[in-house]
Amino acid sequence: MVEEQEQVQVQEQEQDKELLIWKRDTWGSFGQHSNIYTFVIDPETSEIKAIYELVTVRHENRDSSKNYHRYTYAKLSEIISKLNGKIIKSVHDYKSSRKRVISVSYYLVTSEGLKEIKAEKSLKDNKGFFDKIELDDKVVIVRKDSVEVIKK
Repeated sequence: MVEEQEQVQVQEQEQDKELLIWKRDTWGSFGQHSNIYTFVIDPETSEIKAIYELVTVRHENRDSSKNYHRYTYAKLSEIISKLNGKIIKSVHDYKSSRKRVISVSYYLVTSEGLKEIKAEKSLKDNKGFFDKIELDDKVVIVRKDSVEVIKK
């Protein structure tokens, strides 16, 4: 009986987990920053939207007198229930005083949670740069502000 209650509590804690979906963090005097942006790609309708338009979010503002420290969170349980079958694109933009690195990760939302998807990144054609994601029955081409779905 006690073990069952502990399992239920663990499941509730996992459902209450929050994901960092947006971040703006700055420091220094040379434009140093670490930003995170999260988008939702719908392979059915070929739409891309910011995740905060689709789920309830919680904002946290810890700005100092000189720098931004802003964070936005969403509950994992709500992401799984509302965005099941969709792709999440997470962009991390980091700039130090010497170099800038932008990395992109893709995740498929399933009933079990988020599953990372491998993507071919920084491919180029006559329309510009794009990332290519292969799902079971389709290929998703993701550009900066558009999505194309090609059936296999």
